Parts: sequence; C-alpha cells; structure tokens
Amino acid sequence: MDRRQFLQRAAAPAAALATLSLPAFSQPLPAGSADPAARAASIEAWRQRLQGMLDKGRLPLIDMEATYVAGTTNIPQLMAWMDEIDIAQIAFAPAFSPDSEPSLELHRQYPGYFIPTTSSGEFPRWWNNPDAFVSKVAGDLKTGRYYTMGEYEFRHYPSPEQVEARNFARDITVPLDGPAGQALFQLSEDTGTAFQIHYEIEDSLLPVLEAMLARYPKAQVIWCHLGMVRYPERTKNYNPAYVASLITRFPGLHFDLAVPRPENIYRPSGARDSTLFQGGRLGSEWQALLEKFPERFLAASDYRPPVESMYRTAMGRQRNLILAPLSEAARHKIAYGNAWRLVTGKNWGA
Repeated sequence: MDRRQFLQRAAAPAAALATLSLPAFSQPLPAGSADPAARAASIEAWRQRLQGMLDKGRLPLIDMEATYVAGTTNIPQLMAWMDEIDIAQIAFAPAFSPDSEPSLELHRQYPGYFIPTTSSGEFPRWWNNPDAFVSKVAGDLKTGRYYTMGEYEFRHYPSPEQVEARNFARDITVPLDGPAGQALFQLSEDTGTAFQIHYEIEDSLLPVLEAMLARYPKAQVIWCHLGMVRYPERTKNYNPAYVASLITRFPGLHFDLAVPRPENIYRPSGARDSTLFQGGRLGSEWQALLEKFPERFLAASDYRPPVESMYRTAMGRQRNLILAPLSEAARHKIAYGNAWRLVTGKNWGA
C-alpha cells in the first residue's frame, strides 16, 4: 500500500479545501481528524511558504531531521531564524513525550512552518522498550495526521555535547534486525511513510542494514549523517562508491546531510568525523555522488535544544559547503524537492 492509499483509508470523506482568505501558513489549523480537507490545508500552507521563498529568488530548505522538546525548544527564535535563512519547514520529532502529539500541536499553531512528525527515538522510551515504541507510532500514523517519522537510534555513540559533559550513557544499541526494527521497516512499507535511522558507520554493521533493505524494499529509509565516521579504524569499506552501490540496489534508501563541520574532531576517537570534506571543501567524489543521485539526499540540521544557538551556522554551512558547489537542479532537489516528495507523496510542482 502506498502513502496516498494509506491516508485515504485512514481519513473520512470531507469537502474539498475552501479558498483561504489569508496566507495558509498564518492561520492556525483546527484540531480534529485528518480528513482530506485538513491534509490539503497543511500541504497548501507549506507550498505557499516555500513558493514565497522561490518567488524572491531564494533557495528554500526543508529540514528533515530535528528534535523538538516542548517547553525547551525556543519556537519564536527558531521561526525568526527560519524566516531569516529561508528554512521553509522543519519536520520536528518530539522527544520526552508519551506520544507524537506535541509535533501535531506545533503544526496546528504554525501550519506553514512545521511538519507533523512522529516521536523521536532518541530518548529512553525508545531504548528501554522499542517494541512498544513502534506500536505507539503505528497508532499515531493510523490517525492520518502525521507525514513522516522521527529518528531511531539503532547504533549511537554519545553526541559531542554529551562527551563534553562526560555523559557516556547514550551509547545505544538496538538490533536493527530485531523485532522493533522489523516492525518499523514493515510499518514504512505499509504506510509509505519515511523514517530516519541513526546507525553508526562501521563495517560490522553494514551487512545487517543491507539485509533489512533487501527484505523491505518498499520501506522509505533515511540514513542520517552521510559520511559521519566516528571510528575510522572500524570502517574500511564505506566510501562514495559504496554509497552509490547502496543507492543502485535499494530504491527506498535516502541519506541526510546533517554532518559536523569539516574540522570537527570526535573526542573519544580523536578522528575528524566528517569525511565528506577535503581541505575544508566538499570532496570531489562526494560531490560527484550528489550530482549523480540528487534524488536520494536531504537537507537536515540534527537540531536539538543543547545546540540551538548553532542552528543558523549549521544550516549556512550546509548551504555554502555542500549545496553551493552543485548544479542548480541538484541543489533544488536536495534542498527541498526530495523532502517534499517524501512528505506529500508528490513531486514539487505536481
């Protein structure tokens, strides 16, 4: 079943979207079930905001990897930055919440800015009971109100801010081919909804990923952090040619570009972990890969509250170091076109 069929079955019949008297992204949306009119209103709000940036000669970005913590994330500040640096939408996955409702409520308040996203698998509710977590997400998706799924940590080393704080508890392993992983891949196949995985790049982990992608060929998988290698001695087979081989074999696999700055050192290993760059610039082989398969890559920030102050810098770096060297067609696909397709089920402009 594709995404459109799933949402049609989940939604009750309703009247077509009425003409909006004000820009859609300025009007709060009513609560309620996701009937076709509500879905159309959401997509129209995103379209208007994105098109407005294009009309000004700007390159909009849809940020597909971000973690929302209600009461901690500074939404007014983020919205101001989004306007300033042409971030059309953020797919905000809520953390530290019993369900995905905070993301939906955020979208109701600011429909043009935020994409309803199911819960982030970056906190103990996922680590401690992944089977129940996926079951809850499946229930959220059945409402028809959510357009993409959050990030799931299957293999995750402590993030830089946790290393700085000497907090090494977030060294996470959830078997990708275990019951929760199987259920998640199947859920994506059944609904057509994309999900994100944090899966450290190590040779020993790659066969399991390939087996899962082969077993669930219709799953829409976003592997976060292209080329972020934290322990190089554990990674001899991963390079642009290997990524190209994955792309040609697995039609549902995508990658996001939420990567560290070129000079970043991952302290536990002492390695420069952002392998996309050579001499501070996008490496020629990686650039060729992005040009050859532009439909498989996505803009993303990896926003979370502890690094909120770096949001503009991170997204500016992505524009200048990764998108700017590419052809115009590739830039537009990666900046927003691919995200639009995964979120709405249609190509931009269709």
